[in-house]
Amino acid sequence: MAVIESFSNEELFEAGVLPWMGTSVLGAYCVSATSSHYDWAMKKTKAHIKTFMQ
Repeated sequence: MAVIESFSNEELFEAGVLPWMGTSVLGAYCVSATSSHYDWAMKKTKAHIKTFMQ
């Protein structure tokens, strides 16, 4: 989180700011690797629990 916080909003969410990212934005990768990943995992876990607890 400290590394992500070291970037400005422009660096995270504007295309072309970081040339090595091509057309992607760094913020999209950060979201995928942090909050979205855990949200996805929690939904999958709940679905499996529901399936096996019937």
